[in-house]
Amino acid sequence: MNRRDFLMAGLSGSAALPVLAQAAISTEAKKPIAFSHSTIRSLFPRLKEETYLNSAGMMPLGDFSREGLDRYLDWQARGGGDGREEYRQETLADVRSLFARLIGAKTREIGLVHCTKAGEQVVLDSVTGLNEGGNLVTNDLHFSGSLHNLVGLRRAGTDVRIVRSKDFTVDVGKMEKAIDEKTRVVSVTLVSNVNGHVEDIKKISKIAHAHGALVYADIIQAAGIVPIDVHDLGIDVAACSCYKWLCGVYGTGFLFVREELQGAEVSDRLFPGYVRPNYPPWVSKADPTRDEFGFRQPTDARRYQPGHISYLGYCAAYEGLRFLEKVGIQRALNHSVSLNRRLLEKIDKKRYPCISPHPEKSPIVSFLLENEEAVRPILKKEHIVVSLGNGRLRVSPAIFNEEGDIDRLVEALDRA
Repeated sequence: MNRRDFLMAGLSGSAALPVLAQAAISTEAKKPIAFSHSTIRSLFPRLKEETYLNSAGMMPLGDFSREGLDRYLDWQARGGGDGREEYRQETLADVRSLFARLIGAKTREIGLVHCTKAGEQVVLDSVTGLNEGGNLVTNDLHFSGSLHNLVGLRRAGTDVRIVRSKDFTVDVGKMEKAIDEKTRVVSVTLVSNVNGHVEDIKKISKIAHAHGALVYADIIQAAGIVPIDVHDLGIDVAACSCYKWLCGVYGTGFLFVREELQGAEVSDRLFPGYVRPNYPPWVSKADPTRDEFGFRQPTDARRYQPGHISYLGYCAAYEGLRFLEKVGIQRALNHSVSLNRRLLEKIDKKRYPCISPHPEKSPIVSFLLENEEAVRPILKKEHIVVSLGNGRLRVSPAIFNEEGDIDRLVEALDRA
């Protein structure tokens, strides 16, 4: 009995379990399955140790994703027998199409990158004119790691315009004023990691496109928890890592590049692949119809991949994407929103003022925090995991959380 069979047998008391086991066989798009909440919760062993409310920081590893890791390691350790090679090939063949379905894209528009910032860097390196008098427009609710990079580029001479938010909300009108005919890229985070602010990216895209600019979106806090249709939203390029709402691990991510932009407005930069010399002694006789260095450029978004990627990590992402497809993104978001609504109703608003403008459509709610040092030890003692720092407390419940988790957090905050 392998680990997957063991997990399935261990959950056999749930009526939903046979459906879960059967659903894991196919990657075809299907309607979400009504898993019981107890079944979902049982798949995340970390919940036995902690009240975990920080999925916007990192999703705890589910048993299904861990099984993907184990199966790849088993292949590398033991070889391809007993279906191990077939599983490895299935993962690499289907993981891009699974993610494409998740965000409303084509498989040809998806490449693999090691993190979100690596996807954004493809745009920064590839878009012509950015360093020749062009400019980039963003705002201060963009991911802080990206802003760090963009501020570095500004210090190096690139015209980077950072629109300041007001009360942790971005005014689209200010974004519009910053965008002009020289704007080459508008780079924003779709759902802010700071407070769950949801960009009006459809409106921003229309403004940017009217000026001939491309739109890049960091979707790490949206993919897997907020329904996305990149084409409907007007997004040209997007990227995300897998270790948050996609139930994966560090070192893996996805890149979306709209098909008509590939190799054109978003130019090639790494040229992945293998060269094959066409002259002796590499070949016995040169083929006169071929170049001396055989070269075949990928013709889809894989053209932006750096080469070998974390095959191990994508097995976890593959299982995570299959899990999310069966659960349903809208169901996951509705669940998070309902728990955050409960939190907003129960928390002491005077002591913890909320700074999240969109709690009805985002899984993240954040609060100002006057005395972090008083709160931190209480939460640690109660084994409650949230995000604390910079005078803010951020809560991000996932599909596995329950009302009792919120109540334990509120009780702990009341004692601080």
